[in-house]
Amino acid sequence: MELQAEAEFIEVKSPIDRFREQWAAEAPKGGFFGQRKFILKHPDLVQYAELAGAKGWAQPLAFALKGMLLAAFLISAFSWLVTRDEGKYADWIAGVRAELESEMKTERAVIDASQFDMDRIERSRKQSGFTVATSTDLTKEEAMAQLNTMIDQAHKLQEEYKYRAAVKIQNLRAEADGAALAASGTAVMVSLALLFAAPLFRRFIQQPYGRYRLTNQADSFYLYFMASHGFWLNLALVLILNVTLSNSAYGLNGVVKGIGPIGRGVFWLALYAGLLYWLYVVSIDLYKAMQLPRLRDYKDFENKVLLWMHNCFWMALAVFESALGLLAYSVYLLGHRR
Repeated sequence: MELQAEAEFIEVKSPIDRFREQWAAEAPKGGFFGQRKFILKHPDLVQYAELAGAKGWAQPLAFALKGMLLAAFLISAFSWLVTRDEGKYADWIAGVRAELESEMKTERAVIDASQFDMDRIERSRKQSGFTVATSTDLTKEEAMAQLNTMIDQAHKLQEEYKYRAAVKIQNLRAEADGAALAASGTAVMVSLALLFAAPLFRRFIQQPYGRYRLTNQADSFYLYFMASHGFWLNLALVLILNVTLSNSAYGLNGVVKGIGPIGRGVFWLALYAGLLYWLYVVSIDLYKAMQLPRLRDYKDFENKVLLWMHNCFWMALAVFESALGLLAYSVYLLGHRR
């Protein structure tokens, strides 16, 4: 009896095939949220995305722009529309208008009183002995001339008050426009800095880890994981920054003053801690994606990925905030009257 050995073949799939199968099974329709879920679940497979050519898979920058910048822009634009005519500048403009109205009423009273006196003098049969203001024993012609002068002066003062108020209001509007742009634009600049720190991160991370091949794709991995982990965190950060920086327009000026400088310091530290947590979580997946040596403790200063993500973000933010500051100042200068 002849025994036939049956050969048992085990199919070994390449990582690219595994990527395609997982992608087809878990996110057949693609889309931002499908890709986000896949990236968070399979950080080690992200490196094969470009080679796999998966249908519906968005490129790193497009994915990050949809996940972070679009939301930041829409929220900040809405905040700008809501706050540009509100807040402390609106109160100051209302104060200028109230002051103008008071001054106009005063001069209007002078004009009305002068016209009343002119009518009285004109009807009088006397030809002299009239009193106007501090002048006494005036003839009818002298009294009428002095009253006409007083009316002309009152009209000139009214025009002067109107002009000064118009200049003040225009300058306050120019300041308000610049301040509103700076306040609402800061959240967008933060999102931009988080995204466009990617090329800086790729450059600097290659210094300690240049011998690892996948660091050449560090900017792509950075964008994928920043947008995936940070979708909801970015929304929260943008909302908090818009409300905080435009607090007077949202009626929160009293709250901000009430918590005092210590409370404000604690608030900003908490916001910074939230940003650090975001970067920390991303750094763990970047170690996996770039196949870097795993650390015993990712919270340690040995986490160079976190260190360079942090530093590159602040470098990018300095550039974007400077540009925003120049733009806001230009808007102020365009509307300012001397």
